[in-house]
Amino acid sequence: MALRTFVLKARLKLTIFALESYLRPERPAGMLRFGTFYGGWWIPEIDPSRGPAFCVGAGTDVTFDLELKRLGYTVHTADPTPAAVEYVTREHPGLSFFPVGVWSDDGELEFAQDETWTESWAIGSNVSVSTGTVSMQSFPVVTVKSLIALAGESEAGLLKLDIEGAEHAVLEQMIADGVRPVVLCIEFDDHRVRRVLASTRMLQKAGYRLLQIEGLNYIYVRD
Repeated sequence: MALRTFVLKARLKLTIFALESYLRPERPAGMLRFGTFYGGWWIPEIDPSRGPAFCVGAGTDVTFDLELKRLGYTVHTADPTPAAVEYVTREHPGLSFFPVGVWSDDGELEFAQDETWTESWAIGSNVSVSTGTVSMQSFPVVTVKSLIALAGESEAGLLKLDIEGAEHAVLEQMIADGVRPVVLCIEFDDHRVRRVLASTRMLQKAGYRLLQIEGLNYIYVRD
């Protein structure tokens, strides 16, 4: 088990290095990072006038969401999983919170609970990129476009997606729906090279530039 874990970690680091070397993020001066080491993100600038922020995938760390709110953004947080719902409603009742996940369609889907990080759930079709599962449960899901409408907004200035492997399908549907947040903060939990490259190329064709890579976290901005 220890050897397998070592090999997986080494492979992940190699993948991250290869993607950074190939994609060459711009890393402009002046970028800012908000939130904890675990739950924080880089953004290119502070500009709440560009539209509200949508933070999808709360888990039990919403420090990024809270910092954006402190900075003047209208913030909407979404996560359908039990630990996230309990944590956000108990600890941060002032957040605009929606107990839904995001996907390429509206409806309800089965999620699989991670066997190690039990607060983490992945859409059932994406469990191959997880470490294993201990249970399955159905949660409501919506597209990014539907989430924006659900919040009573017409656009998104910033979108954060930390959705355990569903990000590629969600981004593809978002672009197809004509939704163009100014800033995208995407965690590529499905970090297979060809999938990350395909999503990055799709975003570039839609007018986005890659500014930063931090581990599995990618930050894009729309021109």
